Amino acid sequence: MIIIKLNIVFSTFAITSAQYLFDLFKCNDVLLKCQETELNLGKYNKTTDDYNRNCPKEIGSKWSNITRCELEAATCLLNMLNQMKVNCDNIADIMHL
Repeated sequence: MIIIKLNIVFSTFAITSAQYLFDLFKCNDVLLKCQETELNLGKYNKTTDDYNRNCPKEIGSKWSNITRCELEAATCLLNMLNQMKVNCDNIADIMHL
């Protein structure tokens, strides 16, 4: 009976890990596709300017300025990770992974 339970736990862990890796690759593709548009659309926009201006005041040195594409990829990952809120703290944590 213990072996069956361990197999179920291991199988669940393996599926969760595989899904996590798939999510990482998906969000990396979002980043790469977005970066292809930087020449035309620019690296920054009003949203990133607001984050880059306000987040250092809110969370201090934990914040590093982000580009439009980095914000898009971070948002993708936060959505994949149980719909985490897109805020300064969570973006900074994702960017430092």
